[in-house]
Amino acid sequence: MNDVSALAHAAIHQAGQQPRARREASSTTRKLFVLLHGSYGNLFLSKFATGEKSDAGGDKGVAAAMLVWDAALAKFAPDVVEAAAHRLMAEHPEFAPNLPQFVKTCEAATPRKTYAEENNLPRLPAPVAAPRAPVDFEAKNDCKNWARSIMAREQAGEKIKPFTLQAARQALGMEGKMKWH
Repeated sequence: MNDVSALAHAAIHQAGQQPRARREASSTTRKLFVLLHGSYGNLFLSKFATGEKSDAGGDKGVAAAMLVWDAALAKFAPDVVEAAAHRLMAEHPEFAPNLPQFVKTCEAATPRKTYAEENNLPRLPAPVAAPRAPVDFEAKNDCKNWARSIMAREQAGEKIKPFTLQAARQALGMEGKMKWH
């Protein structure tokens, strides 16, 4: 029953039945139709109106459209539907959306899941950075005094160029491993 034409046929058939046996659209879809009607006026509802009135006084075409939209939008959370409506009204204020446009916008507004969430994998703990060991900036006559002096100047608050700082860190073994370490 996922075929849109079958849904439309069933919805029109149900709209013509007696009120107690008739299926109604969810409150989310009814609110959506009110919101879109308020934003686009009769331009939105005239897309669906057939002129046939139901026993309750509403248009059968609009009632059928609400059921079709309700079936298509049932897979989305109400806040996603609302976000999609506001996005469409902001991006396309001149014309009312049709169902495929609205579904596409709902899909874009749906929060994405990670690979682990989709496949029910356990969540890995956040990496914990090990605290850096303090570096001794005292001269040791090991050909790295230049790097120690740069690091001492940086620690004192002096602005050091990034490449110079990186070279000093590498020389002292604070960043990456070099052959001479």
